[in-house]
Order: sequence, then C-alpha cells, then structure tokens
Amino acid sequence: MFGLKRSFIHYFLVPALLLPLVMLAFSCSERPTMVGERAESPSGFSGKGEVDPDAGDSFLLGTATDSTIAEGYIAVWAYNLSYDDTAGVVSFDVELVNYTDMPIPAPIHFVITWIMPRDIAVMEFDGVSGDGFPFYDYSSKLGPDNVLEPLEKTEPVTMKFHTGEPRSFSIGFRIDLGIAPGMGTIAGVVFRDDNRNGVRDRCDRCEPGIPGITVTLEVMGDDVPEVIFIRQTDRDGYFEFSGCKEGLYKVRVHPAPEMWEITSPNPLIVTLVKGPDGKVQNFMNANFGLYPIGGPLERTLFGPITIGTMTPYGSLLDSTFVNPPSMLPIVYTFFLEVLLPPIMGPFPIIVDSAAAWINDVQVFDFSAELPDTVFIGELIELPEGLIQPDNTIRLYTNGGEFAALRFRVFRVPF
Repeated sequence: MFGLKRSFIHYFLVPALLLPLVMLAFSCSERPTMVGERAESPSGFSGKGEVDPDAGDSFLLGTATDSTIAEGYIAVWAYNLSYDDTAGVVSFDVELVNYTDMPIPAPIHFVITWIMPRDIAVMEFDGVSGDGFPFYDYSSKLGPDNVLEPLEKTEPVTMKFHTGEPRSFSIGFRIDLGIAPGMGTIAGVVFRDDNRNGVRDRCDRCEPGIPGITVTLEVMGDDVPEVIFIRQTDRDGYFEFSGCKEGLYKVRVHPAPEMWEITSPNPLIVTLVKGPDGKVQNFMNANFGLYPIGGPLERTLFGPITIGTMTPYGSLLDSTFVNPPSMLPIVYTFFLEVLLPPIMGPFPIIVDSAAAWINDVQVFDFSAELPDTVFIGELIELPEGLIQPDNTIRLYTNGGEFAALRFRVFRVPF
C-alpha cells in the first residue's frame, strides 16, 4: 500500500444481532434521499413526481416550472413502464413537452435531485451535473433542428431505477436547459485583492483569480431575494451565469469568512437590457476582490460522497477535484477518509471489497477477510507530492444489496 499510514483499525466483526439494532437507530428520518451529498441547486426548471407500478400505459410524471426563465411549464410524460423481476429494476420511457413561451436549444438535462424511499437508486444515467446530481441527456432527442420549440415534444429517453420489488416511489427533478437565442450572460472573476482597493489591478499575475469560491445570482421574488443560480469559480477564478433575461439581478460572493475579507461591493447590482438588435446585452465585469486574513484548520477538497450498489452512482465512480492554492505560506498534509454512510433503515451494510485511486495511484484497498466482516472506517495519510492542483479520483465499493461507503479527501496544515 505504498507506505501509507493508517490512523485507526478499519474493520471488526459485529455480532449478528447487534447490527440491525444499530441501523434502526437511524430509521427515524423520512426525508427524501438527496442524490449526492450536496444541496440541490435551485437553477433550472424543477418539479417532482411519483412512479406507480400500476399507473397504466402512460401517466404524467410531473411538470417543471421556473418563471424567472420563462412563462409556462415543461410537462414530463412517462409510458412503457415495466418491472424486471430478476434485476429488481423498474424502467419507463420519458418524453418532455415544451409548454413554455420560448424555444429551448440543446443541451437539455433531466436531473434527478432526490428519491424517496431512500433505498431506491437511479441507474444507467448519462452524466453528473456540476452540482453533483445524475442526469439523463435529451440533447440528441430534439429533432433535426436541435431545438425544442413551444408545443413540441422530445424523443423518449429510458430511465431505470433499482427498487428491489414492485413499489411506488417519488423523485425530485430539475431540467437544466441550454441558452435560448438572445439571452444575456453575467460573468466575472473572484480575485486576490492584495492592495484591498476592490479593483483587479493589472497585471493579472499580481492579483490572480481564486478557485473554488461560491457565487450566487439572485432576483427579487415576492419582495425577497431569490437565488436562481449557484456557481463555483474555476481554477482561474472565473464564473458565468448564462441564459439571463433582461432585468435587475444581484450577484453575491460567498467566501469562507474566517479566510477572506471581501473588498468589493457585495452584492453587486447588475441590470441587463436589450440592445438595438433585440438581444439581451452581456455584463462581463462582475468581479469581486478578496483579501486573505487566515485559513481554516481543515478543508475538504472532494466529497463527502457515497459510492456503492445502493447509491445513484453505482459501485464505480470516476471524477476530478481541485486543490486550490493557498494564499498563505502553509504546507498541507492530505488525507482520504473512508466511512460507513449515515444510511437510514434496518438493513445491514456488508462491503466485500472497496478501493480508491488518486491520480492513478491506488491509495485504499479493502477486502473482507471473513463472512459478515463489517467495515467501520479508515483514515489514510496520502503520499507526499501525490495531490496536484488538478486531480483525478476513482472510487469503488462492492458487496451486498446495500453496500456503500462514504469517501472524502481533505487537507490540514502540516
């Protein structure tokens, strides 16, 4: 294991009668499963629906609305519902019908944001959204012009969920849309403001962009600011909100208060107007200055995220993460934390095998030595020099029907 340091014993045998009692202690919550570990982003048309095995040949799964983007709604129709007894999987075809007042170009992603009951998992999805939720892609289902016009419907996409048995379940969903012609963009850079004057000075090397900072876009809804988009700055500190109608917006930056002082107006008020060509004009200078005042003792770089047979990501996940540069002269030690997830329900979590690779180096390897061996947890100090500014990560968990482990990469000052 490449000389990695183990900080506590990672498994032991639990008596057969004890584990159900431990798991029952968590069964009081009835909140829906959040697909992934992060909060649901409010951007995009959103809705919810229920899947009933006895619903018949076709049924309206739900409607998705967002008046900040367009008037009207998108109808979500499901049909050809079937259940595979051998695999324990329910599948159905889904079409989207555009009842808004605007044409919708590609890409169009149907994002699953939560599932109830918690032990149901989405399967064979096409990708993962920027905020960590699985989606089905309709971008190639829009017809020859690659645009979903008002009153048009998409071609069907097959969706699959592992239910274990025929039963009803509910899902929350969001439909992320492409940018309609004539819509505007608000963009900017969050930068290190070394002289604290609130303005990004040239050259750029002197006041570089800061990655990993959260920025929100707000509109006024019922006299209360309403967040409609959430972004994180990229490795150059850049962020962008596209598909904006004309109107008044507030752009707000959310740095860690123990680490950064905000030197620019926050929020920044932006008004988008139409130009002579009838298109909404862009605003590309929504910049925010931050001045370093300290650093947290610990910072999570990836996760926590739950991987396993009962999760929406399945048993194997390939992803990436960024190690933001420190604005202070600090040397960090990096760790991989692997724990049992806080699963609700009276069922055992039996993991037969698990592994993790970072930048193609295997940093974690678990294999059950005896039947019913229960994994408890492991904290691994990562080799010096392994973590780079940009990193790849592969996570694997396999075992029983409810096998799952939660992974997190973090750093602490040396």
